[in-house]
Amino acid sequence: MEPILSEGTGYGIVIGLGAFFAILMNIVTFIQNKYFVHKSSHADEFTAASRNVPLGLMVVSIVSSWCWSLTLLQSATESYTYGISGSYFYAIGGFIQVSVFSIVASKVKANANLVTTFPEAGYLRFGTAGHLSFLWSGIVCNTIVSACILLGGAAVLNAVTGMNMYAGLYLFPLVCAVYVYFGGLRATFISDASHTFPLLVFLIVFVFYIYAGGSDVVGSPGKMWDLLNEVAHHSPVSDNYHGSYLTFRSKEGGIFLFISIITGFGLVVLDQAYWSRAIAAQPLKTSKAYFIGAVTWFVIPWTMGLCLGLGAKACSLQPGFPQLTEAEVSSGLAAVATASHLLGRAGATMITLMIFLSVTASFSGELIATSTLLSYDVYKRYLKKDATPHQVLIASKISVFIWAIFAGSIASIFNAVGISMGWLFNFLGCATASGVFPVALTFTWNRLNKWGAVSGSVLGMLLAIMVWLITCKAYLGEITVDNLSNRWVSFAGNASALALGGIFSIGFSLIWPDNFDWNDIRNKTILAERPSVSSVEEDKGVTEEKEVYEVKSVKAPQDSDRSNLSVDDVNVNSSLSDGRSGLIDEESRNVDLPEVEDIPIEKLQKQFKFFTKLSVSCAIILAVLIPIPQIAAPYVYSKPFFTFVIAANIIWLFGTFFVCVILPVFESRKFIGKLFLRIFGKGKYTSNS
Repeated sequence: MEPILSEGTGYGIVIGLGAFFAILMNIVTFIQNKYFVHKSSHADEFTAASRNVPLGLMVVSIVSSWCWSLTLLQSATESYTYGISGSYFYAIGGFIQVSVFSIVASKVKANANLVTTFPEAGYLRFGTAGHLSFLWSGIVCNTIVSACILLGGAAVLNAVTGMNMYAGLYLFPLVCAVYVYFGGLRATFISDASHTFPLLVFLIVFVFYIYAGGSDVVGSPGKMWDLLNEVAHHSPVSDNYHGSYLTFRSKEGGIFLFISIITGFGLVVLDQAYWSRAIAAQPLKTSKAYFIGAVTWFVIPWTMGLCLGLGAKACSLQPGFPQLTEAEVSSGLAAVATASHLLGRAGATMITLMIFLSVTASFSGELIATSTLLSYDVYKRYLKKDATPHQVLIASKISVFIWAIFAGSIASIFNAVGISMGWLFNFLGCATASGVFPVALTFTWNRLNKWGAVSGSVLGMLLAIMVWLITCKAYLGEITVDNLSNRWVSFAGNASALALGGIFSIGFSLIWPDNFDWNDIRNKTILAERPSVSSVEEDKGVTEEKEVYEVKSVKAPQDSDRSNLSVDDVNVNSSLSDGRSGLIDEESRNVDLPEVEDIPIEKLQKQFKFFTKLSVSCAIILAVLIPIPQIAAPYVYSKPFFTFVIAANIIWLFGTFFVCVILPVFESRKFIGKLFLRIFGKGKYTSNS
């Protein structure tokens, strides 16, 4: 593709908008530190947002963190390659995992309420072996995810503006690091909310321009249907029914569905960014936030495919449309080509801004997640075991920039050897899916033993990569970078990783079942200043002395009390400490440590059962009842049915806009009003505020 915007525009967007958001987030952080009890200088606030983030902000943060460059670009690429099924299958691969995470989240709050990272839970249950295996899995996942995010964003800037690829790979993470360094996790939540609004507005503009008469080339669902049939006549899709782009009956598309589901499981369960958000939420809102987030997120990649992915294929025979190479398609540039071709400089600018917003929002989450792993699970656990919470906080802040530089460097190496965002997506499940069962069962199944957890996550990964390489050699005759991204080769590695992780973790635990007492992990955190319990763990003649850290604190509001408060009461009263009875102020506890609350076990158990049923039901509907009959039937979409699908997609998109934009503002209306009164000196607050 030839750049449509100037190189200076690319640098201006990254540096200029990056500086704007950095300043904005630091102003927000300044206000928080001046008027709130929960200050970014407190360790638990920096890494876990003091575990009191309300529902609306949680939902928009989940949606935003899942809207990384891969979501926007790869979903469009799949529709460009395989037709109408592509982006739907991509969306399924994200929806199922995030909705399932709503189930696990209820168990996190019930069984491990004060952990900050999932490797920390591995240590508290299984000792050093479990901790190191989970930590390795988490670092691998965050490395690949960070590289995916940066490669997708830099590729778009390079294609649209001609901006140097390597400059983008370093500027993106460093820009994010500035405001994460000062604001911590809460800054990423606010950043997510501020980024999601324009991203959704741009997406709605693209949809209406392409499907509601704005475009002379397309302009309606009927015209899109005609163009796609014309393209299929000239260049049909191999392995699609009648070579059509308007059918779900696609062999390659079906394989992609399985890869997408497996990859999504590995990504969600082993990405500390998702655990950080689950840990940061109010206890009885966590599961609800993740399920609503999954439903609202689903339509975004689906829309990208129906709009910009199919648009690229429909316009491919039009004069002036760029002829995309395989490398450009793998880099996710089909969506960029559509936006630039149909809307010119305005379209190029909008898609560039969309990618910028998605990269900075999602990568800021990766920064705080990985800095937490490095500070809690490396620095505190192995380098300086007697580190105070304040020292851990400093390590977290330093780790933000360490990871920013590391991620830019590893992404640059990948780019130099020809590994693109699409390649990493196909590989992601091979490297991460083996940890799905061990990590999830750590929070949900008390019979999981140490050897099942360790062998499932580490040995499963190694064997899956061996299967991946052997399959590539046997199936294609040669191991090359391009061959390793083949869909069938990737499917073999992805499926092996998920299966082996489950077999090892469940198999060993059924043979030698543990009987873990959840009270041994509740109210425990390695952040506590001094060990209060010393326990000796014996396993097959191996004795390991394991320090268990327990927080002793004044009693926080019970969840039953908290649930009766409005969102604004929780936000303002808990944060601003205005003297309301039962709320904790800064002087009554160690603010660096998480608050100890009475855990509403019974309510969380009900949530676990409810969201298990709800998630399974929705997964069956979206992943089985809707696509399977279409895959099985020799059916090509008719023009009226295609129009119906587009209409349903648009309605769903506006529902997502309401949930992600209108709901958080409405939910926080009283809080915002009281905050402004306090800023202008008209509200009352204590000296601790």
